[in-house]
This record gives sequence, structure tokens and C-alpha cells, in this order.
Amino acid sequence: MYRRPKFLEVLLDIRQEMARCADYDVDLFAELVRSGDFPESSGVRSVSDPPSRESEALARTARIRTK
Repeated sequence: MYRRPKFLEVLLDIRQEMARCADYDVDLFAELVRSGDFPESSGVRSVSDPPSRESEALARTARIRTK
């Protein structure tokens, strides 16, 4: 067999590290959702929270732009 170029070795290492970080982020988010323990500054709303006027306006604007 042939030896992989150094570029591919580094690229694979980076991809593996990114995959581990993504897995950690998904696990952390899932745990936050399960516990319902969101920090106030996170910008994440609970499903039971009513949408704000700003988010409604943004949604209307997005629908208008896609037509």
C-alpha cells in the first residue's frame, strides 16, 4: 500500500476532531432540551413560550421574500 500524503492525514485529524465536537454539541443540546434548563442569555426559547413580535415579523418577512 502507499503512504497517505501529510495533507490527508492532517485533514482526517481535523475532520475527526470536528465530528467529536459536533457530537458533544448535539449531546449537550439534547441534555438541555431534556432538562429544560436553558440559561436566560442563550436566546433559546422554550416550546411553551409564545413567539415574540420580532420573531413573527421576521417570519412574515421571510415568507414574503420566498414568494
